[in-house]
Amino acid sequence: MIVSLDDLAYDLQLRTRLLTHKKLNESYAIIVDVDDKSLQKEGRWPWPRNKVANLVNEIQQAGAVVIAFDTLFSEKEENIIDIISNQIKNNTDIDTKTFVPVLEKIRSAFDNDAIFSESLKKIDSVLGITFLPTPNKIGVILKPLLVINTTEANQLGFITAAGYLVDIPILQNAGKSEGFLNVFPDTDGVIRRVPLLMRYENGVYPSLALEAVRLFLLSKIDIVTAKYGDSEQIEGVKVGNHIVPTDYNAQAVIPFVGKSYTIPFFSATDVLQKKYPKDALEGKIVFIGTSATGLGDIHATAVESTFPGVEIHATIANGILSDTFAYKPAWALGAEISLTVLIGLICIFAFPFLGPRTLGLFIFIIPTGMILINNEVLEKTGLIVSILIPTVLAIILALLNIMHGYLFETLRREKLKEMFGQYVPEKHIEEMLKSKGGSYGLLGEDREMTVLFADIRNFTTISEPLSANELKNLLNEFFTPMTEIIFKHQGTIDKYVGDLIMAFWGAPLKDKKHAQHALSAAVEMQDMVTKLHKEFTNRNWAEVNIGIGLNSGEMSVGDMGSKFRRNYTVLGDAVNLASRVESLSKYYGVKIITTENTQHDQPLFVFRKLDKVRVKGKKNGIEIYEVVCKQKDLQPDLEEEIKLSNQALEYYFHQQWKLAEEVFQKLNTEHPDVVLYNLYLKRIYEFKDNPPAENWDGVYVHTAK
Repeated sequence: MIVSLDDLAYDLQLRTRLLTHKKLNESYAIIVDVDDKSLQKEGRWPWPRNKVANLVNEIQQAGAVVIAFDTLFSEKEENIIDIISNQIKNNTDIDTKTFVPVLEKIRSAFDNDAIFSESLKKIDSVLGITFLPTPNKIGVILKPLLVINTTEANQLGFITAAGYLVDIPILQNAGKSEGFLNVFPDTDGVIRRVPLLMRYENGVYPSLALEAVRLFLLSKIDIVTAKYGDSEQIEGVKVGNHIVPTDYNAQAVIPFVGKSYTIPFFSATDVLQKKYPKDALEGKIVFIGTSATGLGDIHATAVESTFPGVEIHATIANGILSDTFAYKPAWALGAEISLTVLIGLICIFAFPFLGPRTLGLFIFIIPTGMILINNEVLEKTGLIVSILIPTVLAIILALLNIMHGYLFETLRREKLKEMFGQYVPEKHIEEMLKSKGGSYGLLGEDREMTVLFADIRNFTTISEPLSANELKNLLNEFFTPMTEIIFKHQGTIDKYVGDLIMAFWGAPLKDKKHAQHALSAAVEMQDMVTKLHKEFTNRNWAEVNIGIGLNSGEMSVGDMGSKFRRNYTVLGDAVNLASRVESLSKYYGVKIITTENTQHDQPLFVFRKLDKVRVKGKKNGIEIYEVVCKQKDLQPDLEEEIKLSNQALEYYFHQQWKLAEEVFQKLNTEHPDVVLYNLYLKRIYEFKDNPPAENWDGVYVHTAK
């Protein structure tokens, strides 16, 4: 009973949330729909498979990345040549020796299954599986995502199938992979959640949407589990860098973005006739399904009673890629009980001070307010908390207090007037019966932290020859290991801005070694860039290099932004300085630049002093250093070179031009690939002809950002 009421409350919450929900501006998933219009123009379903092949070819040529079929092709399509041949053979009036050989020669041109299979080979495609509750095995199921042993099978709560129905082998062999189509309604017949993984025998298989996303990201699927006592329990599914929270059955709450037809739909006949917006399918996951009347793929969901099944799969895929899944963690029940107790105590202590009219207003305000607050929690955190019991409790307490007010309020007022009427005005007495509200706000926190900026060099040149899909793959392949390194060294990703990564150390958890961890990450990131060169070359991609800038100092960190969108980020002059020094890495021809603030007291690393600089927007100069390597990796010849470089800089800053020139000239001859030495030789030549002012402090002013 309580579960059913909670489900109804969740449905109401979703439907009210959608009233104010922003329109979906962009979707990773697109639906090509065999709708009533398509059946009217192209003929009844199922279509001949050569027509479906034409549809696949058009979608592939439009630039789609993955095609997923929310339909099955479990039976062979009879070749029209076989039908004609049989008719001829059964007709004694026709000369079979004349016609049958001719028909045999053109048989392949009418083999629609083969034609369809050839179209599937041209694009990453996910075909459907339907798991059955009965031990029927129709077709041959492909290799599972993973194989689990009996112990794991008993511990993990996967929904288990007894049988299956799959596509015919020629299509299975042509498609990239398979995903199951099953969705299961709750006891009231409404679909609110779907399984992302299911078990058949000892194999675990992905859903259609999950497998489509895996192909889209060119990644792998992992199961997120937690140990409770001696057993493992499923808590989520990970694909790429995206983690989807699930229940112990590997079911995820559907991340609805609107009512039906919110995900972009294109009629299949319009696609076949090329009557759709240019670039509409480019770079997308395209789900092919049916919403036509009578085809049976319409379901009752939490947001609408008539919802296309194919849109459920598309919604799941879009939710994975946009990280918009709601979830109900194991501690949610405890939170709901605590919330109920808290609201009950507030009502018990606050309601007696409110008049009947105010309480009557509260009966309408409380459910509305609870829904709005719960929607905000859901929007910001994805957390599902049932508000049914605390809301009902608050309403009951309000009604009890209204009854109490009507019975005793007049007596209480008269007694209050009698007691205080001679001491205070009546207006003051009325104010004594009213309650006061409060307010709240969000504040940032100032901390000593380290921030890192990493920018891909010559990104425009790298991206020009690549298609949108290739560029997406390149950035995914590049950002994934970079992010893993930052996480490994306890960093927090602030944002990705095009070809730039911003990260910081020291928040949300305080970190006394934030500078050391940031430097370790920077060195390892550059090592990883070198390792990626070979892989990118093998894929005919340009060589990718990055410049890194770091700075430490006091920064403001917190949840910042607007009511529409917030971000946990850092702000301040120290952040701006890190961005500026990153941009100097190309000028000095080095991979990593750090300020003296980060370099200070870091014995584990080797630094080469670069300059004293004043960047645009700053009044004071600051020393900057190249992060050469870790101390344990320092070679004797490199150590000697750095000593000479530092000595030359001392001569330079003391205006001993001749001595500085001699050392820099020697270094430049021995190491012509080091940009720094040639830079200082040019400066020395200029100062010889035009000496600096008497108050010259050695600071070099960079006017560009």
